Amino acid sequence: MNILNIAADIIKLIKKQNQDAEVAIYETNKIFVSQRLSKIEQISQSKNCTIGIRAIAGKTKAAYISTNDLNNLSDMVSKVVEMAKNAQEDPYINFAIDRDNCTYSTGLGILDNNVVTIDNLKEIVEVAENSALAHKNIINSEGASSSHVLVNTVLSTVSGFIGSFSKSTFANQVSVVAGEGSEMKIGYDYDIACNFGDLKSPELIGKEAAKRAIDQLNSRTIKTGKFPVIFEKRAAKELVRNFASAINGSSIANDSSFLRNSLNTHIFNNRINIIDDPLLPRGIESRPFDGEGITSRKNTFVKNGILQNWILDLYSAKKLNLETTGNATRASNAAIIPAASNFYVENGNISLKELIEEVKEGVYITDLFSFGVNLINGDYSQGASGFFIENGKITYPIHEITVASNLKDMFSNLVVADDLTFCGQFNSPTIKVSEMTVAGSLNN
Repeated sequence: MNILNIAADIIKLIKKQNQDAEVAIYETNKIFVSQRLSKIEQISQSKNCTIGIRAIAGKTKAAYISTNDLNNLSDMVSKVVEMAKNAQEDPYINFAIDRDNCTYSTGLGILDNNVVTIDNLKEIVEVAENSALAHKNIINSEGASSSHVLVNTVLSTVSGFIGSFSKSTFANQVSVVAGEGSEMKIGYDYDIACNFGDLKSPELIGKEAAKRAIDQLNSRTIKTGKFPVIFEKRAAKELVRNFASAINGSSIANDSSFLRNSLNTHIFNNRINIIDDPLLPRGIESRPFDGEGITSRKNTFVKNGILQNWILDLYSAKKLNLETTGNATRASNAAIIPAASNFYVENGNISLKELIEEVKEGVYITDLFSFGVNLINGDYSQGASGFFIENGKITYPIHEITVASNLKDMFSNLVVADDLTFCGQFNSPTIKVSEMTVAGSLNN
């Protein structure tokens, strides 16, 4: 099956009806294995091809449709064209007119052609879980999983652009339970990469999951108060995700972000830089072009603490009278939204050790829970667990706490360490917020 030819055939069918259209095709191959307590729970292998079409009638009306039935493409085209003709007019519908003739990068390192089998994944989950279970105080397992996904993407746009690329994704995860007396704590670890060789070994993933569970044994609660809060890298990613959502062009255009009036102003201190880089070598969200055929480019969204731009696709850019940042993504039905690619905070100039040593009394967060973030007004309240810091040293584990503030205040008081690593779409060094309300359950 040649998905480039399929895209070309669909475009021909739509042009016969004198309409504009864009086609996105995703051919996906996936294998997945999971086990719990040394017994295989699930093995799956799937292959599918999803075709999404955006038909555009009269430049101001659009409709979307998706299918995985390759035998009725003509009927699908007729249906989506008719839907577009009867759609409500939208003056902000936008698409690239001039063909993007830039040479896009093909050397991103996002495709691993090595053959990975179900047996390979079975070995990974076995090693990862056994590595975790081998530790003292690990009394149970929530399971381990391993997956390999290969996606071949084709995009054809109104401008005449047609491009394709392939990406592989490998992901491993394990979660175990530590126990002592009547107390039980869960610890997990994971890794994700485009290249199999970039993954942490399953032994290390198991060891880290066990350590995280065991380290939380004998947790205490603390009194409520205002403390400096340090977010471990894994927890800090969620703050970065919150920021990306707050500067998303759709949220700005809909007036639903607490940062809507903050363009070209200081959001962070002048040592903070935040990047979105779809050209990051071997990046999990790297791509040669975006969902509208715009050649990928690195964007600096925060420079020296100042917010430089919104995350934009063509539609949100037109609404805001700006230019796209090349951040369009396509859903399976070819609908478009702006979204981050490889979005990260650059390293600071202080080590994690120094960051902790500066804290006389505070909290080191390793895990966040619940959904207590309001992006309309910036209010932030999250359940958390981690460790207490006393006199510049991590002392004992803590639980049953809630950390609260406002994201705008948090962003303006961030200090970042120099320990950035990449794992997934959003990444950050360890982050310290100078003061947050930490609610514990002790009365004094």
